[in-house]
Amino acid sequence: MSMATIKFSVPTDIYEQFKKICERESLTVEEACVLFIKATVAHGDIPFSYSQKDIEEAKKIGVEIIE
Repeated sequence: MSMATIKFSVPTDIYEQFKKICERESLTVEEACVLFIKATVAHGDIPFSYSQKDIEEAKKIGVEIIE
């Protein structure tokens, strides 16, 4: 199976809060991201509600996919 590497940036304060949540659940940030991707695929959609503002903020983040 081929793999893709995803590189993106988030504000440091959000990252640190997310990292603490992941650690509390015995997950790495990377493992939690993989779980999110798998849940999205299984659900066939983003597995939570979000607003247009959320989408606009997400689009401001630089994302790079390295295959």
